[in-house]
Amino acid sequence: MKVRPRRFLINMLWLLLFPFTWLSTLFAQNHPELTENVYSAFLYPFISRLLPFQYLPYFSFFELLLVAGPIALLAVLVYFIVRLFRDTKNRTWRILRGLQKLFIVCGVCYFLLYCLWGYNYYRQPYRVLAGWSDTLSTQEDLYALCADLVKRTNDAREALPSNEDGTLAYQPTVSDLQEKGRLAFAKAKNDQVAGIFGLTGFAKPIAISRLVSYTGITGIYFPYTGEPNFNNDIPPLHKGVTLCHEMAHRQGFAREDEAEFIAFVVCTNSGDAYLCYSGYYMAAARAMDQLHDVDADAYYELYGLYSPEIVADIHAERAYWRPFEGGMKDISAQINDTYLKTQNLSDGVQSYGRMVDLMLAQRRADTP
Repeated sequence: MKVRPRRFLINMLWLLLFPFTWLSTLFAQNHPELTENVYSAFLYPFISRLLPFQYLPYFSFFELLLVAGPIALLAVLVYFIVRLFRDTKNRTWRILRGLQKLFIVCGVCYFLLYCLWGYNYYRQPYRVLAGWSDTLSTQEDLYALCADLVKRTNDAREALPSNEDGTLAYQPTVSDLQEKGRLAFAKAKNDQVAGIFGLTGFAKPIAISRLVSYTGITGIYFPYTGEPNFNNDIPPLHKGVTLCHEMAHRQGFAREDEAEFIAFVVCTNSGDAYLCYSGYYMAAARAMDQLHDVDADAYYELYGLYSPEIVADIHAERAYWRPFEGGMKDISAQINDTYLKTQNLSDGVQSYGRMVDLMLAQRRADTP
């Protein structure tokens, strides 16, 4: 091996991507209005349209990486170890160069994560985009929201067919889901929903969805390719809102609570009976969970107002997830929780629950 210290020193400049990206995230975090106007509202809509793999409706490059990536990494590691033992003379230098290349690759990935999508974590809160007040809500406000959502969920469920056991009979195909999601976001843009910039690409079904269920994951957004991926094995009532949640991430809503809220708004305003039910079912579940924490009696009172069909859907959903409890699901939840906390979301996975605050703010804004 020919030792090239000059090239080694030049390559060290690539390592500056780490501190540069980290400092830029600190700047974005402390200047949310500037991040919103320059990156989220101006640069990101242009960047998101340039990622080519999102336009392939069924092929997911992310899933290919998920399967082939570990194999490729293992092959590189084996190759490096073999070369290391063969070249005993320059072993130390080869280790240094190997570590340098590893950190360069990590630095480039770190840089691209934020350039392609990640700065959206530091944009202005959605309530600011929508022009809503930051007024604190009361327990009575939460109860009224839950009562309204339960009623709307019942109404939406009536428009859909049922099996003999009362569960939802409608089973959308992948192409149906993709088309419904695209039309729903197109309508949201035409209706001037705050932050929706336009329609791009497809949400992809995960081929190994059944295995993914063991992790408890219902959807994954891959920012490097702009691909929203959804678990196609989960109960049908969740597929619509899950697909729209991942598409909301592609619209630049990085925070989980805001992506969940956007999915709710897009689904319930789509004009599609299936998406409406999927959106209201999820929203009612989120709000009712919050009500249970503060007033269990009120929760059970409103739960008793659910139609028999919705209760059947709830039981079917619980039955689906029961075999996947524990194990990988707990590990996956912990990994996701840690990742969210690194993105300035101190609540971790609990940030999903904060979408209820957005629903309450929306309700106040819509009430004369």
